[in-house]
Amino acid sequence: MDTKIKNLLGWLSAALALLLIVFMGIEVKNRLAVSIDLSKTRSVTMSAEGKVTAKPDIANINFSVVTQGKEAAKVQEENDKKMTVVIDYLKSQGIKEDDIKTSNYNLYPQYDYNPRPTASEESAEPPPIIGYILNQSVGVKARQLEKVPALVGGLTGKGVNQIDNVAYSIDDPDKLKADARVEAVNKAKDKATELADKLGVKLGRVINFSEGSSYLPEPYYYDKAMPAGLGGGSSPVQPGSQDVTVNVTLTFELK
Repeated sequence: MDTKIKNLLGWLSAALALLLIVFMGIEVKNRLAVSIDLSKTRSVTMSAEGKVTAKPDIANINFSVVTQGKEAAKVQEENDKKMTVVIDYLKSQGIKEDDIKTSNYNLYPQYDYNPRPTASEESAEPPPIIGYILNQSVGVKARQLEKVPALVGGLTGKGVNQIDNVAYSIDDPDKLKADARVEAVNKAKDKATELADKLGVKLGRVINFSEGSSYLPEPYYYDKAMPAGLGGGSSPVQPGSQDVTVNVTLTFELK
């Protein structure tokens, strides 16, 4: 091989080796830079709870009118008459029509399950229908809380024979949640600042945020066994007060 060609090939090999070394050096430098950047992302995470206590401003009353008889059509007719009386009573007590809602309407048969002698198992007939039961459930929103005890006590005298529960609640808890959120965030900031001072560092921007809230209306379970003839009285239901809580978790970048 010609000497000039050998020298050229040698020079090219050396140049390629040098380029490879430079490239590897740049790659290592970039990796070191990434490592250094990651080491700078120090952070501290802090959780806190905010709570706002308020009085309920609405009562959710759930009740049913249950009617039974031998003929389905007559059961429906009788139940409709009872429910009309109940609805008229509710309206007379200041309940708006939009706050009265049928939540369930269930008509089902009653069977006679008493054993009867049969010639054989193959000829056994299904149990006969001896009547029908209709259960119509209604949910009511009462906004005048001072009237709720008398309202609930008067339902049975108007034909209601099953009261499921009375649950006091806050109609629009979003404003209270916002107040509780502000309290929780401020608490988390204060706790994180105190910790940062002790560590000799300063808080930076918030790099992560999460939230959880809880609000459960307090139910009052009415005595279903109360005889229907005790209408017109007043039931000892009390709204009390309720808590709206918000839990937040903040992650702060440390300077």
